[in-house]
Amino acid sequence: MDIGTILLIVVIAAGILDTIFLLVGPRIENYTRYSFITSLTSFITSVGALLWMATLIFMNQFQYDYVRQVTNIDADLLLKISALWAGQSGSLIFWTFLSFTIYFGYRLASRGYEDDKLVYRASILMGVSSILVAVNAFVADPFRPTLGFIPPDGLGLNPLLSTIYNVIHPPIIFIAYALILVPFSVKLAGFTIRSEERSQDPIPVVHSYVRFTTIFAWLMLSAGIAIGGYWAYIVLGWGGYWAWDPVETTSLIPWLLLTAFYHAKPVFRKNDVLRDSFLVMAYVTVIFATWTTRSGILNSVHGFGITIVSWTMLATLIFTLVLGVGLTLYAGFRDMSDDDTSDVLGFFKEKNIRLLSIKTALIGLVIVTATSTIGVAYPAAYNLGIAIFDPASLADSSIGIRIEFFQYGFYLASAFLVASAFFCLNTKFLSIRGRGITMLSLFAIGGLLAGLTVFGGLALPTNFWPANLLVIPAVGAIAFLVIAFVRQMIGKDKIASTRQVGRLMLHLGLIILLLGVFMSENVVYETNSGYMEGNVREIAPGIHIQVTDIDLEYFIHDRDFNMVVTIQVIETDSANVSRRVGIGYATMTGHPDWNMISHQVYLHTNVYRDVFIAVTGFQQIAPGTYQVTIHTKILPYISFVWLGAFLMMAAMVPMFAIEAQVLLKSLKGKEKDLYGDVQEDSEEVVVENQDS
Repeated sequence: MDIGTILLIVVIAAGILDTIFLLVGPRIENYTRYSFITSLTSFITSVGALLWMATLIFMNQFQYDYVRQVTNIDADLLLKISALWAGQSGSLIFWTFLSFTIYFGYRLASRGYEDDKLVYRASILMGVSSILVAVNAFVADPFRPTLGFIPPDGLGLNPLLSTIYNVIHPPIIFIAYALILVPFSVKLAGFTIRSEERSQDPIPVVHSYVRFTTIFAWLMLSAGIAIGGYWAYIVLGWGGYWAWDPVETTSLIPWLLLTAFYHAKPVFRKNDVLRDSFLVMAYVTVIFATWTTRSGILNSVHGFGITIVSWTMLATLIFTLVLGVGLTLYAGFRDMSDDDTSDVLGFFKEKNIRLLSIKTALIGLVIVTATSTIGVAYPAAYNLGIAIFDPASLADSSIGIRIEFFQYGFYLASAFLVASAFFCLNTKFLSIRGRGITMLSLFAIGGLLAGLTVFGGLALPTNFWPANLLVIPAVGAIAFLVIAFVRQMIGKDKIASTRQVGRLMLHLGLIILLLGVFMSENVVYETNSGYMEGNVREIAPGIHIQVTDIDLEYFIHDRDFNMVVTIQVIETDSANVSRRVGIGYATMTGHPDWNMISHQVYLHTNVYRDVFIAVTGFQQIAPGTYQVTIHTKILPYISFVWLGAFLMMAAMVPMFAIEAQVLLKSLKGKEKDLYGDVQEDSEEVVVENQDS
């Protein structure tokens, strides 16, 4: 048996022992010590399993099937590193390492509080969840030997993964997934005790650890989704930066739930079950996203095929879903009271305009979360039934949800988010009534544009009526937020706290991102034409491209070739004067080992638009003469998508720093919190003895 497999077995065994020690509890003397030792063992062996896999990859040990599939001798350092998570087995080992690292960090932070009900039960939940991840890694058999002849070289990474983005994007997403385990476990553990118990004297270090990991997870997910979107954007065939692909969509759902949680905090002040259920469901959807990737039952450019891991991960999902939903409903019904339900029944009975704005945004977040979940869960459940009862027909009978379903849910939610932006700040720039009139007027103009798109056949500013409905209100919301920010900076309005400035930047970034999506997702100018060397074609008013060189570097067959096309972008001004504004290369490469073709897109970018140019095919016209098929799109204001994402993350960095400081402070004050009362009692005894 390989040492890596042994290490995984020890990880699982130590995790199970840890859980047993916790479950048996006080009936074993020094159970907290034994539990801590076993949790340390599972952490160390998970590190060992990851390091062993890294050693095999860097030493080119192709007698291991996983190593043969994800690397080769010529792979550089970064590709060797990314090979750790590039395949299914390696990614599960990496996730196992992260889960047990986060769990052990929690055990270190909460050490000394093991007798507290919430800490004790959260440890059990966190440990069991980490064990389930490790079991899936073990079932994937990452250290299986290569059958038959051992090749002198490996296959190497899939060409689409042989990029710097594969070094950055997957680990960021997995770190976020592992971090969400903490709020899931602690909040779910809280649902097992009475509301008055969990709200009375919260343990500072545990409370801080939950807040820190939650905001850290939000930041990591935000960065991971943004980087993944850009990666998909420059790789032809992945549908642009966002195509509502099942795996893309399921990675968005936990982010939406975390964002909804921050909106639910001030809304459900009295009903902590409703508020914290967003954190519980965030981790449930993490498992759902992982199963979606590995189930093989949904058509996705990101997913793996059906393997035994498909079924073990499904079992993990069912267990997590039943546990999460069951305990949440149990706590909700048990703690139900008139005060608790007032937050729900009186949702819109709100005189505080800022709180009404938060509620409006929360509705938007819930809408897009619901449509995203339904749009993936329904076909997944349907196809799962086929996979169980008629697996032979899965390829022909599987279904998916049309992209329009996701789009309409997104635009409906965006209407709430844009509307809420007009009321999220305290400023004297406009009265509440003035803001309402302005917002309704802008939506009326948007409605007129949408009507012209549907009935008048006009495509202004896009060719999709929901986008046209929201573009003008979004521009108005951005203007309002920018003016409010400037007024604060110049002293016209009261200078806000760090959190309030961060909140302003967060909302501004979100609306800018939405405007970028409205404008860029609905392409007005798109062409698909043949070009030979020297050909010039207009692809949009005032924008031409010229193919200056077609270089077929080699051609063995239709899956083994490399073509480089040199393209110039030419703009014509109002005086009909043309000037070259950019030159670049679009490539096509055939990969015989993978039986696939990869594309490198040429993007000519400025603040106002991207010219998207991709070579999608070619044919020989005469010896040495070729015609290439070029696909072009003009994506206006797509830079707003990246700018908005950056502003949102930048807004959360100061708040993340605040939570990190609070966590460090609580860790430093942990001993005083644990033993302060004992020391005070002992000091009183000393004083009494001196008096006597």
